[in-house]
Amino acid sequence: MRPETFVHPPLRPEPRLLAALVAALALASTPVLWADTEVDRTVEASAGASIEIENTAGSIRVRGWDSQQVQITGTIGDDVSELVVEGGRDRILIKVDTPDRRSWSRRDIDARLDIKVPRGSRLEIETVSASIDVEAFDGRLKAETVSGSIEVSGSLSEADLETVSGSIRVDGANTRVSAESVSGSVRLRGVSGRVEASTVSGSVDVQAGTIERGEIESVSGSVGLACGLARGARLDVGSHSGNVTVQLPADVSASFEASTFSGRIENDFGPQAERTSKWVPSRSLEFTTGGGDAEVSLETFSGSLRIVRR
Repeated sequence: MRPETFVHPPLRPEPRLLAALVAALALASTPVLWADTEVDRTVEASAGASIEIENTAGSIRVRGWDSQQVQITGTIGDDVSELVVEGGRDRILIKVDTPDRRSWSRRDIDARLDIKVPRGSRLEIETVSASIDVEAFDGRLKAETVSGSIEVSGSLSEADLETVSGSIRVDGANTRVSAESVSGSVRLRGVSGRVEASTVSGSVDVQAGTIERGEIESVSGSVGLACGLARGARLDVGSHSGNVTVQLPADVSASFEASTFSGRIENDFGPQAERTSKWVPSRSLEFTTGGGDAEVSLETFSGSLRIVRR
């Protein structure tokens, strides 16, 4: 007599267990999507209010308008702690509050803000890794970012702009501008009065009206300047390892000093440069046009100098 053989029936998971397993697998295979939050807030402000804006990452876009209000729209990342808006009509703080810096790489802290402010207010913007764009603004502006570009347009009364890694662009009839980048180009258009533009690694290009005091320089890059000079103006232009080109009106009245260690000097106003030593290739040039009402100093170490008559 043969022994009986017992065959196990196929295993069938309970329906509830099967449903839970399918859901878990689907969740594991689905990418995590951060859900940005829409923001839309409006607060009252005086025409000359002081407005401070702080953001960590993303972008800040500011537009001047004639309303005595500050309007904030845009989106903030899922892990932004809070969008802070506080203060009164004369002083307003707008701040993107973020988590501990050690957890930035694991979080969605991006904030993209569109902000409208009274056209003649005082504006201060500070970011870490965010671009800054300001348009149609006539007041005083101070903008700083570590990693991001800065673009400004309008008839600002004063602008102080700084970025470590990014370019700076300014278009408008600004009467006092200071633009400084460590690693990026600087381009200014329509500026006048007191103009300071510098970069360590990049080019500088300035198209200006009448300058009263100018300091234009690049450590590693070319420098181009076209401007007029006020009576009593002082202009210093230089580059360590780049060419320098300065364009001035044909009737400019100024005394000039120009020097280069290992480059040429070309002068459309007449006098030509001379060697300063038979042992080194350095050249220098001194001359005066008109009554010598302004002072111009041009210098480069390993580049050429061009003084162009417009």
